[in-house]
Amino acid sequence: STTSLLFSALIAMTLPALYLILGCGWLLMKTDGELRNKAIDWARMAIWPMGMGLFMVSIATPMVSESIAEKWFTLPNAILLMPIPLVCLLCYGAIVVLLNKPKILTSGYGWLIYASTVVICVMASLGLAYSIFPDIIIGGLTIWESAASVKSLQFTLVGVVITLPVILIYTVFVYRIFHGKATELSYE
Repeated sequence: STTSLLFSALIAMTLPALYLILGCGWLLMKTDGELRNKAIDWARMAIWPMGMGLFMVSIATPMVSESIAEKWFTLPNAILLMPIPLVCLLCYGAIVVLLNKPKILTSGYGWLIYASTVVICVMASLGLAYSIFPDIIIGGLTIWESAASVKSLQFTLVGVVITLPVILIYTVFVYRIFHGKATELSYE
């Protein structure tokens, strides 16, 4: 339908701005000098489109789905859901304030941009998960209907139990090697 197409286009315009701010936050943590200054400028360009996009998606979501509107606007669900937009608004406000105070960012607090953006992403994901649970396809397929057989899930669990610790150990190892700011390579 036209509504679904417009909603998808709105999300498609919002995500690049969100990812740009996430990348700029990473650059603020990992770089110095001219690249860090460019990251601040890029984030300033993306913050308003990201904020407007997230706001418009939040307004449009209950309009697209009646089941989501019911979950969002009935008590006590509305009260239980309220921390998600409040935390997002707080993090968004922190990003806006920090981007207007580059001295704070250049004095070692650039990680706050990255952390605030990650929190916004996590909150948006939690909001989406809460809104559509237990559906995988809204109004069409639930988690329970889409689950594989018990034997298949047990087989998959064995793979996860073996693989997940290896991935976590590797992640810690790589973090220990590459943590801190990137510096210019020199042999002196």
